[in-house]
Amino acid sequence: MTSLLILFLGAIVVLYYGINKPEGKSLLMTVILLLAALSSLVYDLLTVKNRNVLGWLTEYVPENMLIWNFNSIAFSIVLVLAFLLVLGLFSRNNYIGADLLGLMLFSVCGGMLMTSFSNLIMLFLGIECLSIPLYVLAGSKKSDLASNESAVKYFLMGAFSTAIFLMGCAFLYGGTGSLELESISRATSMITHLGIKSNLIFSGIILLMAGMLFKISAFPFHFWSPDVYDGSPNRTTVFMATVVKIAAFAAFYRLFNEGLGDVKNWWGVTLAVSAGATILFGNIAAIRQSSFKRMLAYSSVAHAGYMLMAILALPQNGFWALLVYLIAYTSSAVSVFYLLDRTSGENSNFSFDNFNGLGKQSKWLSLILIVSMFSMAGIPMTAGFAGKYGLFSSIITSYPWLLYAALIGSAISIAYYFRVFKHAFFSEDGTLVAWKIGTMEWIFLALSLTITLLVGCWPAVITLCK
Repeated sequence: MTSLLILFLGAIVVLYYGINKPEGKSLLMTVILLLAALSSLVYDLLTVKNRNVLGWLTEYVPENMLIWNFNSIAFSIVLVLAFLLVLGLFSRNNYIGADLLGLMLFSVCGGMLMTSFSNLIMLFLGIECLSIPLYVLAGSKKSDLASNESAVKYFLMGAFSTAIFLMGCAFLYGGTGSLELESISRATSMITHLGIKSNLIFSGIILLMAGMLFKISAFPFHFWSPDVYDGSPNRTTVFMATVVKIAAFAAFYRLFNEGLGDVKNWWGVTLAVSAGATILFGNIAAIRQSSFKRMLAYSSVAHAGYMLMAILALPQNGFWALLVYLIAYTSSAVSVFYLLDRTSGENSNFSFDNFNGLGKQSKWLSLILIVSMFSMAGIPMTAGFAGKYGLFSSIITSYPWLLYAALIGSAISIAYYFRVFKHAFFSEDGTLVAWKIGTMEWIFLALSLTITLLVGCWPAVITLCK
């Protein structure tokens, strides 16, 4: 709660303080706000771990609306850390005004509501608070037709998914008589115990699933993602690929495991089919792309399929596997998008050719590219391998056919992830221009690289706070 207030009030201050100033003037204030929120979240996590209930929070927000337990705080920590990495690596901006920073802070506030909801009304408010700023951020490059197109497409898809989600909430309320996760869980548990199958509840679950699959861009509701990712400014794209995905999966996991876990036999197979199709389609589509950015967009779709496996696993195993994978994906994705942004310069075609000659220009940047792509492909000794191992092992007994699909998808992904190495290390005809890397960028690149290698070599570091 404290961290949410820090970010919300801080977003208002940043918005008005930097209204007529270059964005860089408000950057340090934004970073300080994120560090303060992160410190507050770590303190809350230790408090909850020591069984000291954060009682004062219930004086302001009842537990049947928002709840700060171990899982929700852990997801919030990853959420804030991801935004910190994005902000640190994409700090070069001559934009006048801090409205984009303020919008991203408001979006993070919505993400924290999604990680901490205990009532579907709060989940809906969190989704809208997260999404509405993104419609503006996607179209913030006003002179670019592709950016304008991505904003319109994202707005329309967001409106459709929200309508579907609300219809699911209405059906679920009609079948259980409540919008609270705890009450929904009790009602569905009783229905399962009595052997009753409610068509109203089942329809609500399917609609809720469809609405959430839209948000995470999973098959068959993935079609908006490549165009929106490709047309949006690079910082907005990486924000959507990491921060938004973390919030959406945290909400998806909590809704279907904490609220609807007792009727997993109703929705498990449907979600498993969606996960398998997402993995295969995302990887097969990515291998055919000539644009590096669109390749990353389809790769993000495939990663959503892997993360869906955590929702199908046993709750405790799925939580830790999802947490590790989110950290692994975030740490590698922000570095890759940073390199894409710097190598493309003013060019907007984002071709693989933009990486030509990177290996000769900078050994350190080459190392970061290698480690990040290895992690996204799931190569051992990287965080991506640790995340995939946790996800695959969590569903090996319940959905073995999904595991086979995931292994095939991982094998396919190596082809397009390693394709960039050909351009970076074996191409001589590049027009890559050397660029200066700021101190803050080096710090966050080093942090991202450290997380990727540390989690890959020692995955138990994530579970130390268990």
